[in-house]
Amino acid sequence: MLNTEDQRFNVATSILFQVSTVDPDSGNLVIMGNCLLRVFSNDGKLNVGGFQLKLRAGMPVKKRDLLVPPDFHQYPVLPCCSLLIRILPHTENPVPMPRYSVGFYFTHEAKPTRSELQIMSTFQKDVNFPILVKDMAECLREKGESQAPQENELKGWCVEKIDGTRSSLVQPSSVYINIHHVTKYRQEIGVHLKIMQAFGLEVEGLYINAFARILKGSQSKHLPELPQHWGGEEKFLTRQHDFSSLQKSPRWTDPSVVLHPYLDNHSVLLVQIFGMTAVYKPHPSNDQRGRVISQNGQDLTLHSLLGWTVFPLFDRHYVYSGIHSAPLFQGAPNAEFLQTISAKSLKTAIEEGLKKKSLTLLKTYGSVTIKVWDGHYFDDEHYALPVINDLLTVDKIKKFLSTQTSKKGKEMSMLVLQSLDKKKQKLQRNNPEYQQHQHFYEEAMADAFYNLIETALLNAGYGPL
Repeated sequence: MLNTEDQRFNVATSILFQVSTVDPDSGNLVIMGNCLLRVFSNDGKLNVGGFQLKLRAGMPVKKRDLLVPPDFHQYPVLPCCSLLIRILPHTENPVPMPRYSVGFYFTHEAKPTRSELQIMSTFQKDVNFPILVKDMAECLREKGESQAPQENELKGWCVEKIDGTRSSLVQPSSVYINIHHVTKYRQEIGVHLKIMQAFGLEVEGLYINAFARILKGSQSKHLPELPQHWGGEEKFLTRQHDFSSLQKSPRWTDPSVVLHPYLDNHSVLLVQIFGMTAVYKPHPSNDQRGRVISQNGQDLTLHSLLGWTVFPLFDRHYVYSGIHSAPLFQGAPNAEFLQTISAKSLKTAIEEGLKKKSLTLLKTYGSVTIKVWDGHYFDDEHYALPVINDLLTVDKIKKFLSTQTSKKGKEMSMLVLQSLDKKKQKLQRNNPEYQQHQHFYEEAMADAFYNLIETALLNAGYGPL
């Protein structure tokens, strides 16, 4: 309750709420987030009512004396976490707290997203997750101590562990909870994977796609494929391009794919880059899809492997969320390297392979960039992902980054224009006629490429895409 009698408050007065917790992995105190609530309305009246405010993982440090709620909008919202707050005029007898279900605290901004609803469902189904504060406190304390705490000791432990002296107001450098570790990996939810771009390929004139598949680590290698086809030979193929990207650095626009591997810190995503030498013949009517033929009149075939690389998927109990870049290697993945990564860290295995010369980088310092994030979050709702270039440090990282920013070369749109008659080869990309032709070109080439990859997989003893 707030007693405003005989008090003079500024109409802009606000209350800052900050919530801290104990990180279950490190045992350290971390800040979950902050929220700000105005005490008065613009006309000076007490802001009476119930509020549900989401916590945001950040604190403006330059305007601490003049904070207003919009100052926090630049920071990410902690999923599924909010505060219920009441502001009441002073009374002698406390007003009973209304139940949440009656809607007293409803605030439109706190309405859960689709991703949050999925996270809530996961926790509701998890019978091992502590429901009561007492149970969670016991779990957190037992992680750092061999002896289980007595119930009468828990309150004192909580007060000691989570005190107010480490507020981000006092220490702006205070550590916030890792927003990508809010929920642990669940196989039934899976991991989102999106191959974004390859850089520095040594060819032009090819229609290029990326084929990716899960390579199991040592802990999951012998675990069976589940009835839902999870945990087996999970794989996918890109097929949608940004035709403004370079032929030697193609960018893909496919939506993310959700795979369901077993949780294994040595499992990786193997990405192989293939090209197809083919000619697209437009339909004579130009209002429907044409056909794809080989340049020499023989059967269509894939060009030799242009490069390959591998990416980590997990960080302990979590998806290794981020925008990852990894170097491209020549030739084909060798058995020795694949055996090494099932037992060692990926970076260590790459460094050893380069030292032994069992791995060879592309001379152009080519690389591949992918996005990885937890399957709970939909494509349009995942948090900003950190850029992770750790694997590029196995050699000269500046050369990898220079290749990624190079603008030299022919655009992919040239592949489309070359299939048109000479009169139409000067069409601009924003021309409707070009755009329709590009759509037919992409559709026909992607289907032909898909069939070649699937045939190669079946001939090699793998299942279909």
